[in-house]
Amino acid sequence: MPRTIAEFKSAHSPDQEVEHLRAKVAQLERKIRAERDSTGEARLIALQLTEAIEAAQPQKMVYRPPRKKSGAPITCVLHLTDLHNGEVTNRDEVDGFGEFSPEIFTARLQALGQKLIEFVTVQRSGYYIPRLHIIGTGDYVSGDIHEELKVTNAYPAPVQAVRAGYDLGALLAMLAPHFESVTSDWITTDNHGRMTRKNQAAEGGLNNWGYVVAHIIKQHVSRLPNVAVNIHAKPSALIPIGSERYLAFHGHEIKGWAGLPYYGFDRRAAMEAVKRMGAPDAAFTKMVFGHFHVAVSTLLYNSGGSLSGTNAFDHSQGRHARAHQTSWLVHPEHGEFAFTRWWLS
Repeated sequence: MPRTIAEFKSAHSPDQEVEHLRAKVAQLERKIRAERDSTGEARLIALQLTEAIEAAQPQKMVYRPPRKKSGAPITCVLHLTDLHNGEVTNRDEVDGFGEFSPEIFTARLQALGQKLIEFVTVQRSGYYIPRLHIIGTGDYVSGDIHEELKVTNAYPAPVQAVRAGYDLGALLAMLAPHFESVTSDWITTDNHGRMTRKNQAAEGGLNNWGYVVAHIIKQHVSRLPNVAVNIHAKPSALIPIGSERYLAFHGHEIKGWAGLPYYGFDRRAAMEAVKRMGAPDAAFTKMVFGHFHVAVSTLLYNSGGSLSGTNAFDHSQGRHARAHQTSWLVHPEHGEFAFTRWWLS
């Protein structure tokens, strides 16, 4: 209740500047409420979906441990990144340099699984390879972050998340009988799966369709006794495999232009090393990331390819990258070897 004339005027007849500021404050408050309503949307969807996910039935084990385990146990590492379920690329739009669709997504994942099984079978003539470790570094869906994607995607983002989750779960179920154990780690912070206009620094891995994808995978393989699924709803995760300690993240945080930002890759490695200096538990030996759609392996990092390959935007910018994913082997003492690009187009 205004007690003075000045307070009465302020409440009932403010000047234009005050009216403008009040309108601005009200606008910002509405925006904050909307952001709060959207935050946690993926968590709620994942919770609601979990009970409805059909779990895969265990298949007959193909893997048989050798009678004489010669040599140290080797781990096969499969890096999955930039899968872009739901994206559609018409061959004519890219002058025949590639095409992509949900059907091709499924076919390429199945082909990748078969190639990996055949590769490991051959390698087992010389190595003891009981374990498979899968590292997922995001962009499992095409998303709806741009107006163009909303128009050209095969179906909306929720459908992309469900179908990507089931197809990836099917890939794990396909590979599981061929290994003594399968461990998978899924980073859910990325740029294509985000539910907000801009990337979130806080809770970006929770408010993301990648979080839903990972939970569908986990539920789908829940009956497979030799499969473990770890979900990392954060920007990065340390993943120890043999003698390596991989720092896994999506890669959209690395800035660059004019092709692959090699300086940006090295700068990110240096920044992470300095940040973790004096903290032995946080140390890493190598970075693993995607986002740039081209596989590269150096002493500092392994970057991955994409399942979609060249799309219309890439083509318009003069870029071309065949659809591919990567794998390698890790010795418990001597580190990684046999880095392989699996061409899928």
